[in-house]
Amino acid sequence: MVIYRNSLEELLSPLVLSDSQLYQLLEETNGSAWETPDLVSSLRDRLGHNYLPFKSSIKQLNKKVVLFGHKLQLDDKLKPSWVSDSGHIDTKARDSFFKHPLNRIRGGFNSEKYKQLLLLVQDDINRIATLTSGAIALEPLRLDRKQKANAAYWTRFPIHAQQLYECLNSRWSSQCHCQCPHEASLRLELHKDASNRAAIFKILFSFDKDLATSNLPWDWRAVEIEPSEDTNRITTQRAQVSPRIIVHSAPGTQRSWIRCMQAAPKISDLCKALKDGARTACCIGVLDDVAFKHHIHSAVLPNVQENNHKRTTLQDILEKRAGIGFQIKEKCTLALTLADAVLQLHDTPWLGETWSTKDIFILSHGQTPILLSQPYVSKSFTSPTNATQFCGSKHRIIKNATVFALGIALLEISYGRRLITFETPDDLDDHGNRTLLTDYLIADRLVESIHTRELPNFANAARRCVHCNFDGVVYSLKNDSFRENFYQGVIVPLQQDYDYATMPVVSA
Repeated sequence: MVIYRNSLEELLSPLVLSDSQLYQLLEETNGSAWETPDLVSSLRDRLGHNYLPFKSSIKQLNKKVVLFGHKLQLDDKLKPSWVSDSGHIDTKARDSFFKHPLNRIRGGFNSEKYKQLLLLVQDDINRIATLTSGAIALEPLRLDRKQKANAAYWTRFPIHAQQLYECLNSRWSSQCHCQCPHEASLRLELHKDASNRAAIFKILFSFDKDLATSNLPWDWRAVEIEPSEDTNRITTQRAQVSPRIIVHSAPGTQRSWIRCMQAAPKISDLCKALKDGARTACCIGVLDDVAFKHHIHSAVLPNVQENNHKRTTLQDILEKRAGIGFQIKEKCTLALTLADAVLQLHDTPWLGETWSTKDIFILSHGQTPILLSQPYVSKSFTSPTNATQFCGSKHRIIKNATVFALGIALLEISYGRRLITFETPDDLDDHGNRTLLTDYLIADRLVESIHTRELPNFANAARRCVHCNFDGVVYSLKNDSFRENFYQGVIVPLQQDYDYATMPVVSA
């Protein structure tokens, strides 16, 4: 029992379980306590490949203990009949039990069977101890490998995003034959574990309605873009990454992408190709550049009726709700999505250095926003000089403007109001004008009391972003150390809140 308890407590202690849950895992033998989804997920992370044999050993051990208790005439709580729930011993009942001839004879004849069963129980306990100790010993190595894989992914993703923008901008910065300004809306995605993921972009192609004429060749086109290397054009220099564009298509189409890419015609005009392939279900061609290939499949924009949808900004939603705020699931989803976006799109034209909730778009149908869990950032390709000009703060107190902007967004999501609505005369200069410090002064005041309205994870993440409170002296997300500190200090806690808020409700 000492070996068993030590092994389980060593395994479970980092998971911060409640006393009642820990008691169920250590004391009860029905095994149901080991099946809760959050515990299963945590144990899989800790044990890795050892999880399934560990789970099997726990199950077999509980069965053998119950069988052993039955043979020894113990009750369901594995106590003798003369011991009460409070631990009081009825000595008369105990003496009567052992004086009974059948009990004495049965115990003698079955002693060898009991010994063998006890050895089987001991084997299961030793196996559990070996599996847990081995997994715990390897945990730092697995974590280090996972962090390196994540770091490599988060290093590549902004590069891919930059290349994707340049690819589209080279075609649409000067108006194409349709004489309409093109627009690309990049969907902000949640990437819980990036170590085994490819960098995939989901894009809605459209036109800038404010600048476009009334006669548009097409309305909306949904695409997925997966960067991949063109192995036929790798030079002695660093290999270029080639985005492969794939419009949302029916299930099963993905298997044909590789086969049809060989025979697909080359596309010289992306706008015309999107128009001509609007209702086809097959590959419509390949954009073949000097360094890139874009494999395109056509499809219909999902869940939205064409010509009856628009975008609304997150800032507009905050103003319309006027302090009502968001539900817990919406809040956790938006917070994690925006934090992921900072990690994915920093220092790229997709997300300006001084971005705000005005730059985050939600697709809406009529007057109703469609899924706050699916925000976008948009870029309009109107002229060769429309590339984003970064204009970061010149004040030393704001060490990273992009991260500070995330802190403001978290505050606005928490309070359900724009930051400017909290402005006081003390936040302005002597003439009543806003300064470079105005937003910081407001954010600093709000973040100091956010712990009274939010859970610790959300509050701490917002505080770190506003004050750029991360270990180290470099404050650029291009720096591996700062990026890892941002991931651990902001992404991880917000991910924990998101997992809790979106956890399926188990009915009683």
